Amino acid sequence: MHTTVITVCGLEGEDCIPDITNIIHDLPGIDSVEVAPETGAVSVEHSPLVGEVDIRQALENAGYEVR
Repeated sequence: MHTTVITVCGLEGEDCIPDITNIIHDLPGIDSVEVAPETGAVSVEHSPLVGEVDIRQALENAGYEVR
């Protein structure tokens, strides 16, 4: 398993956690997703089937700003 941490800008409380989790879980090879809305950190454990670029692209396509 690989772990990727991405920062998402402008998270507004815990309401965004299910949305972000569902977006990322739609990708292949995702094991777990943890979202820390207070810092914007999204930690993803995944197989080599998916990479950081794929995760970033999925979040950006859903309208999230990713750093």
